[in-house]
Amino acid sequence: MENILLEDVAKLAFVSAPTLGPDGKLLAYTVTTSDRENNCYQANIHLCDTQTGATRALGDTGKDGAFLWDDADTLLVCAEYDEADKSKPHNKKTSYYRVCVSTGKKAKAFDIPGEVTQLKKLGNGLYAATIVYDKNAPDPSVVPEDECIEELDYHVIEEAPLWENGKGYVSGKRNVLYLYNEAQQSLTPVTNFTTEVKSFQISGSLIAIVGKDWQDTLQDTLTELYLYHADTGKTETIVPPATAKVGQVGFVGSKLIYTLSDNKTYGNTQLCDFYTYDMATGKSALLRTHDGLAVGGSILTDVLFGDGTTWKTVGEEIFFVALKGYERALYSIDLAGTVKKRVCFEEGCIAFFDADEGTVYAAAAPKDRCRELYRCPLDGGLPVKLTDVNGDFFEKKFVSPVKYTPFVNSEGISIDGWVIYPKDYDETKRYPALYEIHGGPRSAYGCVFMHEMQAFASKGYFVFFCNPRGSEGKGEEFADIRGKHGTIDYDDLMAFMDHILEVCPQIDPKRVAVAGGSYAGFMCNWIVGHTDRFAAIASQRSVSDFVADFCISDIGFTYDREAAGGDPWNNTEKLWFHSPYRYAPYAKTPILFIHALCDYDCTIDQGVEMFQAMKYFGVPSRMCLFEGENHNLSRNGKPRHRIRRLREIAAWIDRYC
Repeated sequence: MENILLEDVAKLAFVSAPTLGPDGKLLAYTVTTSDRENNCYQANIHLCDTQTGATRALGDTGKDGAFLWDDADTLLVCAEYDEADKSKPHNKKTSYYRVCVSTGKKAKAFDIPGEVTQLKKLGNGLYAATIVYDKNAPDPSVVPEDECIEELDYHVIEEAPLWENGKGYVSGKRNVLYLYNEAQQSLTPVTNFTTEVKSFQISGSLIAIVGKDWQDTLQDTLTELYLYHADTGKTETIVPPATAKVGQVGFVGSKLIYTLSDNKTYGNTQLCDFYTYDMATGKSALLRTHDGLAVGGSILTDVLFGDGTTWKTVGEEIFFVALKGYERALYSIDLAGTVKKRVCFEEGCIAFFDADEGTVYAAAAPKDRCRELYRCPLDGGLPVKLTDVNGDFFEKKFVSPVKYTPFVNSEGISIDGWVIYPKDYDETKRYPALYEIHGGPRSAYGCVFMHEMQAFASKGYFVFFCNPRGSEGKGEEFADIRGKHGTIDYDDLMAFMDHILEVCPQIDPKRVAVAGGSYAGFMCNWIVGHTDRFAAIASQRSVSDFVADFCISDIGFTYDREAAGGDPWNNTEKLWFHSPYRYAPYAKTPILFIHALCDYDCTIDQGVEMFQAMKYFGVPSRMCLFEGENHNLSRNGKPRHRIRRLREIAAWIDRYC
């Protein structure tokens, strides 16, 4: 079979957003593919007949945006901004088209002023929409009609954080909930202009809203929960400001089920428990604790493109995806607090789903494969694969199986780990190896297909990886490394390397490289100053100096304060202790730095600071910066950029391994 090549990352397709029609006869979903020539992505809506399983494309323009069902025969599809609108960024509008699913005919529906981030149907001709409000934007009413502003080349900053990854400069901006009346072409605000709406759910004339009302400085992850009555305009406060963090919410009969954490024991990333709110009595109650279920928790891969539903009311239950161990499965919870595992792909990942009371339609990735669409009966029947968008790829390409290789650390704690053997493996030969570290840290690796790892296996490398302490999926205590970054997690990582070298003696210990991004970029920077066991390092979107990062990163006030255990004024030495930059004088290993210039989670100064320190101390180093990309470069960056990133990493590691 053929090798998996670095550029093959642009050959994979992504199934997402499975959404049942009102009568359950059709399921709409999106297929996204890379357009390498134009350095972009093509997205088309497809339809699946739920009775026969037959699928077909609804269109082929490649520009289908977010969609929703307007009625059983009509999809409401978001279009890109018109070119004329782009010339006046202060006067944006979001356009929607109605597409007949039986004929494919498309007709303009309406324009909503502003940048719509989500749209849901409330009733005939009435919609609820979150729209970006910018208090610093010029007032279109005072801009002359004949004036064409090419770009807004200034930013007014009055709040912190001033920017956010994937959104750019956000000072003064909020995601505000409005009601849109199509007949009257009117917008009515539901939330105030200082509340950032995180999500909302609709049941009849009721809207449950998860948001955060804040001004000036954002320093925590606490959120509120409101219930809005569209028929009366009344708003109930269920979870008030500055008390807890609300995750998801859904309607079940006369009650709400929602997830909530007080963040008091394990901080900003503490897992949420399940609560109910009785709309008749106005009282909330604990339904059940999370018991280790990380609702919405992720398994990391570089082939996770798209969006979709992860929490939905189905009959008298809430269905939701959650991570436990290294499996992301579909669960349900009812008003008695009973949790059931409803659908899983052993050692796989359910990304998105929709469901009725008998069947689940899941965009899921089984072990060693990419996402496809599956029909999963709830009566215990086997899942049926409905799409095969990556079939040709996996028919031709060699995929080395991911082998589970756990170990027990010196404290008696079990650590999940895996190894991928090189293509054409010969036990009589010696091989180089790549150690991949995951980001987060509260996320996890698993057995789903990861292109980067398989490409290195095809190049003749062993690839190994694990979920050290700090990872999600094994409970709060296991995941809690606040104030411990670079200590127990580093110990687990190095101990796992020893374990793999013992299990796989064919690995040449002098030709082992290590790579990773985000939290793993931090770990790569930490490793270069703490050991010379590696032949090469590829550090990506990294943090190197918590003292400097605290007031630069969009998550400095929240993540950095907990990760390093303080702030630069009251705990300077503590932050400095956990900063890889402190240990730069001890570095010896050749190290590559990769950063995106619009990454506001791990800002460019962090990579530059470490890179120039390496130059100062004479350590072989290289840096590659990507224009116009953000923290998600490896997952949904432009196709050519993703390929160039992989080529930079491979060339650097090949040079030394």
